[in-house]
Amino acid sequence: MSFSILGLGTVVVDHQVRLQFLPKPDTKVEIISDSYQVGGPVPTALTLLSLFGAKTSFIGKWSTDQHGEMIKSDLHRSDIDTKFAIVKPEFRTGFAHVWVETETGRRSIAAYRGSHTVQLEDLEGINWIDYHALHLDGWSTQAAIVAAKKMKAVGGRVTIDLGSKKSNLADLIESADAVNCPLNLIKKLYPKDNLKQASTRLIDMGISELTVTNGKFGAWLIDKDGINYQKAFSVKSLDTNGAGDVFCGAMIYGSMMEWKSDRRLRFAAAAAAIKCCNIGNRNALPNFQQIESFLRNNS
Repeated sequence: MSFSILGLGTVVVDHQVRLQFLPKPDTKVEIISDSYQVGGPVPTALTLLSLFGAKTSFIGKWSTDQHGEMIKSDLHRSDIDTKFAIVKPEFRTGFAHVWVETETGRRSIAAYRGSHTVQLEDLEGINWIDYHALHLDGWSTQAAIVAAKKMKAVGGRVTIDLGSKKSNLADLIESADAVNCPLNLIKKLYPKDNLKQASTRLIDMGISELTVTNGKFGAWLIDKDGINYQKAFSVKSLDTNGAGDVFCGAMIYGSMMEWKSDRRLRFAAAAAAIKCCNIGNRNALPNFQQIESFLRNNS
């Protein structure tokens, strides 16, 4: 089964710096190596889905500056259609400084998301029936909510990779079918609740499923049938940046293939683990065959 998916969200250029260890405040460490890459939860998930054979499109904003040209080239190279992207010289392209610890793969990020967000008028001209799914990161929140409603109105599936608390959070979640978020965000949103209680709150907002990630400690999928847990695969992690984006992309693929919950969760955990074994969020992305081989070897 082939499918088409539209993504709306933040896109930035990462300056990724590799260090022996993450520095404490008011200290210095030597840089081992550095590189530039295009990042953002939605573009990275779409790149993975393109590898799997999905037809992908992206709505975002950037400038005609050097970083903007990098984004344009990267998305085209990844077979992501950008006909709905808004590119103007008066914009400033988003960028991020990403520090990666070589021994553990842990990272710290400082991000500038760009000077302009996607507006409601930027959605005009989209034929929503052309897409089976919509993937969001929750930024450009008002446009994201409207886009989600339009997608659901034509029978499409809406997923959100929620990395932090957003404005109009309840409206945003209510507009989705599936939400992914890290465990630390769950704890910030509902500090007095355990995972089951917090998950019930989110499910009661109208979503059909919730995935919660916790790095090397695994992930959970919560839906009407209960809670599924998947432990993290044991790998030598070189770079965890982008692992959650890959997890979401793999979960979307499993959903569109109509796989059962446990298979989707295991597939997504494997995809994220393989990504962590390599540096970056493009060349490090696994294809479908690599994930299936990894799962056979880790059964």
